[in-house]
Amino acid sequence: MAKTIEGIPEYISREQYLDLFHAAGVTPDKVQELRLAPDGIHAIVFHFNDEGYRELDRQNPNGGYIKHRVFIPIRNSEDETKTTRVKPVKGK
Repeated sequence: MAKTIEGIPEYISREQYLDLFHAAGVTPDKVQELRLAPDGIHAIVFHFNDEGYRELDRQNPNGGYIKHRVFIPIRNSEDETKTTRVKPVKGK
């Protein structure tokens, strides 16, 4: 029997899972990582070219795809001015 913690469900449905992605404006196929934090949603997303394919990072000698680091902040009131930030993920 698995250990349980009060308030944490045994599972979430596929619909609930997809709702997390939709709230961030993405779909699972476009995301490498999605992290929920107290200050907002952090994601690493793939860059797609005009034809709808993931774009290779030709500048990176190790290869891989072009990715962006996205932060979507939580606003606690309409007065706040925090907005989404997008930065490129640098190759290693």
